[in-house]
Amino acid sequence: MKMMIKIILKRIMQLSPLLMIGIMAGLYVTCFRHMTLEQILNYTPSEPIAAAAVILVMYALKSLSYFFPMALIAAAAGAIFPVYISIPLNFAGIIIMATIPYLIGRYAESEAVDKLALKYKKIEMIKEFSKDRHFSGAFFLRIISCLPYDIVSLAMGSLRFDYKKYLLGTFLGTAPGFILTTIMGSAITEPLSPEFLICAGVEIDITIISALIYKMHHSKSKT
Repeated sequence: MKMMIKIILKRIMQLSPLLMIGIMAGLYVTCFRHMTLEQILNYTPSEPIAAAAVILVMYALKSLSYFFPMALIAAAAGAIFPVYISIPLNFAGIIIMATIPYLIGRYAESEAVDKLALKYKKIEMIKEFSKDRHFSGAFFLRIISCLPYDIVSLAMGSLRFDYKKYLLGTFLGTAPGFILTTIMGSAITEPLSPEFLICAGVEIDITIISALIYKMHHSKSKT
């Protein structure tokens, strides 16, 4: 009987990443599919501490679903709070987004990666970094954004990436885009302002450069 319970619990843990994605996908389709920045702002309390808590809860939800609009949450924080508060708040959001799926993947055992690989062929790229390039792998995959955020976290947890190296690489790879999005959110009512246009331009440049880096890496891996 005890052996049967252990087998069932182990199976649940192995399937938990896919179950989480399925549940959050359903929530997204039914509740959040057409969510806009204005709607997020309307749902956010006016009291600062409560508003910050809501933002962090949104990041926790995002950590379980690649459907949830990460950039909108960062922009909402920028629109609600001054930059000196919204940037640290969004940095805390990065840590939350990176940690929750990482822990799920770590305790779901390595079979989770094989199951995810059936759906996301690019996940093989993560395995390239799984031996001794945990920091550079996390940084590279965050900066080029070629895979859904939570999928990378799940896979790196399942592949037993060192948490400190993974988190540092993730943070440094994600922070530049978050800073730009936060500043854009603070200037959302003035989309033609210099800070908004400059940040938008830099973000577009990062996206283009990231796509080129990924293309070069993909071509090199084929040769």
